[in-house]
Amino acid sequence: MRIRAAVLHEPRTPLVVEEVELDEPRAGEVLVRVAAAGVCHSDLHLAEGALGEGRWPIVLGHEGAGVVEQVGTGVEHVAPGDRVGFCFVPSCGTCRFCRAGRPNLCEPAGVNAVAGTLMDGTSRLHLDGTTLQHGLMTACFAERTVVAGASAVPLPPGIPLWQAALIGCGVVTGMGAVRNVAKVQPDERVCVIGCGGVGLQVIAGARLAGAGQIVAVDRRPEKLELALRRGATHAVDASADGAAGEVLALTEGGVDHAFEVVGAAATIRLAWDVLRPGASAVVVGLAPQGVEVSLPAIEFLSDKSVKGCYYGSGDVAVELPALAGLVAAGSLELADVVSHVTDLDGVNDALDRLRSGEGARTVVILDPELADAPGGSP
Repeated sequence: MRIRAAVLHEPRTPLVVEEVELDEPRAGEVLVRVAAAGVCHSDLHLAEGALGEGRWPIVLGHEGAGVVEQVGTGVEHVAPGDRVGFCFVPSCGTCRFCRAGRPNLCEPAGVNAVAGTLMDGTSRLHLDGTTLQHGLMTACFAERTVVAGASAVPLPPGIPLWQAALIGCGVVTGMGAVRNVAKVQPDERVCVIGCGGVGLQVIAGARLAGAGQIVAVDRRPEKLELALRRGATHAVDASADGAAGEVLALTEGGVDHAFEVVGAAATIRLAWDVLRPGASAVVVGLAPQGVEVSLPAIEFLSDKSVKGCYYGSGDVAVELPALAGLVAAGSLELADVVSHVTDLDGVNDALDRLRSGEGARTVVILDPELADAPGGSP
């Protein structure tokens, strides 16, 4: 079939919205009509070539939701008409990490994600005879997409798809960092550095965990205001000198958990500097290739530590529906993190906003009726 999709032909050039060819799903795969997609910093890193060479031409988009239209043989967990969110690490279930309960680190999924293919090592996307890559195995900046069966996760009722689109990356990642990596406990002190789409979910996760103090750190006043509405107890302007000292003063000597949600050397160091002895920093932000971080080695004597986090470090197939249930129950608000709503032709503007740090999340509406977007359309 022919569909409209946003294609990156070369890094650091605008995406081109054009008609491409999409093959039918093969065994173990699912065809989904995309309702909506979130625009994430990972999309920007791919667009700028910051995650490695050769990852183009490619259809970007990895955070989204839609409705199943067709399933390949062997797919039994979803059927045509089912509402699904996307998981961009479709775990194989058999590699050493999947067997160890670490499906986010699935080896075949990691290899194919970098190659821009589905789990069998091939693509379903073509343009004038040229094979296109699937952005993070999802490619949902498109009217339809074919994904691995494990990438299509059933959603519970009660949540509009324009909001559900955010769960499969930003919400899973932010909440998972709090629950699965830091394991924040009631009354603990938390600092969140970077209050964009994912950072706001970290703040929400810390609030739900019962953190006693949540200090939001960012350079943009409007993001700090949103962080306070999201549950932060204090806001610190990172553009001013002495941000670390201000956090240390507010928390009477440092936090129990610092979350870095930017992906830069300076902010990772800031997360380290605001820790109390015995505390840990969790690096959630995706840093471009080549970024290195320097830490004062003598401070390891204070039992401080740095932890990595990938995709929430949990089981997305289990956590995505559970988080959607929290949204449906009113325990987790998603609409307030959406600063812009657009259509597919507005995806380059959305990437520009990420470059400048403007706004929180942009949601691209591919199908207004399915998405149930406010007003019915962007």
